[in-house]
Amino acid sequence: MSLNEFPHTITVERTERIVDDTVYPPKEVINTSAHDLKAFMDTPSTSQQANYHSLDIRLDRVLYVPYGADITRLDVFIYDGELYEFVGDLQDQGGQHEIVSAPVRRLANG
Repeated sequence: MSLNEFPHTITVERTERIVDDTVYPPKEVINTSAHDLKAFMDTPSTSQQANYHSLDIRLDRVLYVPYGADITRLDVFIYDGELYEFVGDLQDQGGQHEIVSAPVRRLANG
């Protein structure tokens, strides 16, 4: 697989909530991390947009990453200065274990 298939760089931001039960009372700890990932951010087709619109879901882009990339449905990511979230599951394209895609939407800057 060539990295030319993934010409964009995204920054994945992950927040994990962990309960520290080594102290009393147990305390929730929030860990945050970020890492860069090669990706391809595509414009969705008109039919994809119409399908999501019929479900009352806004679809701004389709994310493609290499299979096995360190990203989950619960992560958010930054691309070109904009923050994105997933609006659907990450799916193995064609079951080939090469490329994973997912529908995403841009979050309002706040």
